[in-house]
Amino acid sequence: MRSAWLVLVPISALLIAAVPQSKDAIAFDLDDPKGVTGMTIGIDAPLEPVRGFAGGITGNLLLNLKDPKKSTGKIVVAADSTELGRKNMTGAMHQSWCLDVKKYPTIEFSVKEVLEVKKGEGDTYTAKVAGDFLFHGVTKPLTVDATVKYLPGKLKARGGVEKDGDIVQVYSKFSVNRLDFDVAPDLSTDLIGNKIDIDLAVTGIAVR
Repeated sequence: MRSAWLVLVPISALLIAAVPQSKDAIAFDLDDPKGVTGMTIGIDAPLEPVRGFAGGITGNLLLNLKDPKKSTGKIVVAADSTELGRKNMTGAMHQSWCLDVKKYPTIEFSVKEVLEVKKGEGDTYTAKVAGDFLFHGVTKPLTVDATVKYLPGKLKARGGVEKDGDIVQVYSKFSVNRLDFDVAPDLSTDLIGNKIDIDLAVTGIAVR
């Protein structure tokens, strides 16, 4: 049965562009060497709930510690890394009638402006971030809430990298409407709802 989803990313949070590090700004690579970064997707409909996961996440974050509102970045999700519980459903989701991963290989969020920032305990920040969201070949403006945690000097302790350095963690939860991006527009909402809930958790590293 052709009940499939899709997903996206989002992505979300403060990210983009590899820029040289300075005393106030640190460039993080969002391609997690341990491979535990990921994004979950939830879509509910009258006949079935759909849950998925995407792990192919890369990108960059330039975190400005002196003025966090000047932080920039980009998150890129490989569309073919999206998975459902069974291989046949994942394969169906990747086909041209749904995600069409060959034609649209990436889902991207590029930061345009950090609108609000609040500093919490330690080096934790909550922010409202405006950016461009590219999904299924369609780009639309998107504003999301994000939490960013900066962990200086914790890279080697985390494992996976035999060098000292810093870690950043980016979290964001938001929703998009699949019809806004022309994803499976003819599929009955009894099988897949229009709202896609995204829960993103990304780890970035900066080697010293």
